[in-house]
Amino acid sequence: MENFRKGLFFAPDDGAGDGNTGGEENQEQEQQEEVNEWDAFHNSLTPEAQKLISDRDNGLKSALGKEREARDKAEKDLRDVAKDLKEGSEAQEKVLKLADEVAAESLRADFYEEAHDEGIVNLKLAFHVVQKDELFDRKGNADFKALKKDYPELFGKRKIASGDGGEGAGGDGLPREKVDMNALIRKKAGR
Repeated sequence: MENFRKGLFFAPDDGAGDGNTGGEENQEQEQQEEVNEWDAFHNSLTPEAQKLISDRDNGLKSALGKEREARDKAEKDLRDVAKDLKEGSEAQEKVLKLADEVAAESLRADFYEEAHDEGIVNLKLAFHVVQKDELFDRKGNADFKALKKDYPELFGKRKIASGDGGEGAGGDGLPREKVDMNALIRKKAGR
C-alpha cells in the first residue's frame, strides 16, 4: 500500500471560488450541524465504543500536550545556552537561530491545530497569509475573524467521501457516462 494517504480530505464550498461562501451564519450553522451529527453518531454507539473513542482522544490530547511542552522546553534551553555564550559570538548567533526555528515551528504547529478547528481548508496557504498580513498577536494567536473577513475562500466545508469507491465517477468528481459495450462496438465499426 505505497503512497496511500489516510485522513480527511477537504474541499471548498460550492461557489467558494467567487468569494460567495454564504456568509458567517451559514458556516456557523454547518459547523453546528457537524457537531450535532457527531454527537448523534457518538451517542448511538455502545458505551464500550464511546469509552474506546474517549480513551483514544484523551491519549492523543495528552501526547500533543507533551509534544508542545517539549518544544517549549527546547526553545527555553537553547536561549539559556545562548546567554552563557560570549555576547555576539558566532556560536551564540547559531544557538539563537536554532531557538528561533524551534519557536517558528511551534507557532506553525499550534496554528495548524487551531486553523483545522476553525474550518480552514488549506492550512499551509492560510499560515502564509496570516504571516504576510501580520495577523498574529504578541502571544502567537492568529486572528481568525480578520482572516475569515479578508479571505473567506480559505474556509470551506469538509468534503465527505461518498463511499462508492469511485464507481461511475471521474477523477474530477464528475460522473462518467455508463460504458456500454454495444455502443463501443458500434463506434469502432463506424456506425
